[in-house]
Amino acid sequence: MIEKIDELRAKKEGRITPKAMITNLLQAIESGEIKGVIFVAKTKDDEIETGWSNVQTTEAIGLLECGKAEVLQAMFNQN
Repeated sequence: MIEKIDELRAKKEGRITPKAMITNLLQAIESGEIKGVIFVAKTKDDEIETGWSNVQTTEAIGLLECGKAEVLQAMFNQN
């Protein structure tokens, strides 16, 4: 119950929680829209975890670079 309240509060405040992000990703995977996934996550202990699905390591690096570019663009668009 607490998790659901936290998710609703985050949505109302315009924040995207890890659970909401993964739920949206899972829906896209189940509908066949996703060919591969790579992730970078920060744990509650502030450790970084990474993983990737059925993509080559060079493709994984390219996807990370694309993600980095999108984050930088979003950062510049905020100002």
